[in-house]
Amino acid sequence: MQGLGQILIAVNCSQNLNKDNIADKTKAEIEAKSNERNLGTIEKFLKRWEKNNFDLKKFPCGDLLQFAAKFNCAKLAEHLVANGFDINDGFPLHCAAQHGHTQVAEILLAEKADVSMQDRKGFTPLDYAVHLGNKIEMVRLLLRAGATNVQNGCGFTPLHHTAECGYVQMVEILLKEERTDVNAQDKKGRTPLHYASRHGHTQVVEVLLEKGANVNLQGKDGKTPLHYTAENGYTQIAEALLKGGAGVDVQDKDGRTPLYYAVYYTHGEYPRLNYQHPKVAKLLLNYGADPSFIHRPKAITAGITVGVISAVVVPLVLAYATALPALAIIGITVASALIVGSITYGVTYKSSEYSLNSKLSEVSCSNVDGNKQTVQP
Repeated sequence: MQGLGQILIAVNCSQNLNKDNIADKTKAEIEAKSNERNLGTIEKFLKRWEKNNFDLKKFPCGDLLQFAAKFNCAKLAEHLVANGFDINDGFPLHCAAQHGHTQVAEILLAEKADVSMQDRKGFTPLDYAVHLGNKIEMVRLLLRAGATNVQNGCGFTPLHHTAECGYVQMVEILLKEERTDVNAQDKKGRTPLHYASRHGHTQVVEVLLEKGANVNLQGKDGKTPLHYTAENGYTQIAEALLKGGAGVDVQDKDGRTPLYYAVYYTHGEYPRLNYQHPKVAKLLLNYGADPSFIHRPKAITAGITVGVISAVVVPLVLAYATALPALAIIGITVASALIVGSITYGVTYKSSEYSLNSKLSEVSCSNVDGNKQTVQP
């Protein structure tokens, strides 16, 4: 019903409100808000409610306690609870948490509302409280009441969300609780550190590392936080992760290391050399990143491909153009496939190495010690 918030706020502020006169005061406020344009709607609403004997628990618009939580009607909420309203039905605590209405939340928590209850989306009151990063007191209230870092349907915890959004103060508050798992993994296997690194939140990364975040946990795609950092060019975060012990040559499920993502543009059908993040690449090389992880997969693929083609073509040519015995043809075929494949591997490897070195020489970045970095195969 239009204007419901104003009606309930007026009821909440009315004099002498108690658990026995809520219905009367609500009806009076509804009637007072009526005018020529909404008179028909008001009459229909009141008739529907009248059929239920003006039972507060059968309010036509929905759960009154939930609305009281939404519109910050603490006094009304208190009297509704006294009338026997289920403090968990309709998720009023979730609603209060979402809007930062601590006074209503305190009333509900005093009546033992379930602080870790998940709604239909799998969200707890704490999930809603941290959502925008500005409801500090609500978060503290819920944590004091025993709220935990519960995972939702996607495996996301409040810490994942605050890390992804860069809410440093929220992250610090959550991590003060011993029951908060800094290394919780969602359904994709990603930790809060993955998300903070991916989105460039340097301060959050530093806080997570101080609290013992594992820098080498891999998601289901095999990526560590350093992979995401390299891919997005966050030099300061990359250095923090490397100082924290991040593996510089960890491979994801596609065999790609952080250095690969620093020098290749991977969005598209085929990866291509697109040197967008030279400082990160230089940093990785200074920490001992092995460039051969970039060259070798390309060289192996090229070598195998050409070798197989050779193994198919050579015997056909020999059988057609010569009178060699079958055993000789087989021997020549195998030898040619190995030789051609090996040559192709070597040429492709050197070509990839030259291409990368050329790109490195195009940028004037210094390494950690201030010296120009050279790339060795």
